[in-house]
Amino acid sequence: MRRTLIILALAFLNANAVDCIRATFDYFASQYMPEDDMKLYILPGSLKPDSLHQQEKSLTYDIKFHWTLNHLDDLVFSHYCLDDGGTGTIIPNWKVDSTKVGKLQKYTWTFLPENADMNFTVYRGKDSVDIVTGSRNEFTHHTFFIKNDTIHEQNNRISRNRIIYRDPNNENKCYRANGQEKKFENGSVLKVGEEVYSTYEYETKGDFLIQRIFEPNRNKYFKAPGPCDGGDKYTTIYYRQK
Repeated sequence: MRRTLIILALAFLNANAVDCIRATFDYFASQYMPEDDMKLYILPGSLKPDSLHQQEKSLTYDIKFHWTLNHLDDLVFSHYCLDDGGTGTIIPNWKVDSTKVGKLQKYTWTFLPENADMNFTVYRGKDSVDIVTGSRNEFTHHTFFIKNDTIHEQNNRISRNRIIYRDPNNENKCYRANGQEKKFENGSVLKVGEEVYSTYEYETKGDFLIQRIFEPNRNKYFKAPGPCDGGDKYTTIYYRQK
């Protein structure tokens, strides 16, 4: 009887375990989120968020997503800072074309002519994604790929070489950290993975995959934070799994 209970307990735990490497990769591969911009561009057929809540100091964002199968109908949002706030609805004003390029799937986002500077392209493979923005000779490639159970993040135009690795004691949790060893003039060394930029943790509850993102305030020593930003950032996203 005791052995049966142990087996059932292990089965329950495994059923609720989430591979954070794959889930985090799908998060970056499914959504293009420009920094400092709450617009989310969702890759059709991938993770479909149901709702999002984000808080940074006194600033909060809430988004509710409405879908018809794989088509995003609209995003209903609200944001508040102390007594100021706003609500609204974003109707997608873009279209996505998909073509096969070798072993990759190419997705091209096209916006209305007045927002043509926002157009971008995504090349998606099983274990890699390349987000391409810009035009002519000023293309920016923001790339993620999985190698040795680690997500590597690179950017060709800014000094960004990061990794996402699993918590050795919790497969539901991953850390986004520096991906290169750095030596300073005073002789100190920043080892790979020591400086953590974000933490991603997952759980399943009913029909939802819940993603929690924690980003510590890394600018508190460089600028005086305002009343509504500059603090630690907490984001929770609910994804419908069925």
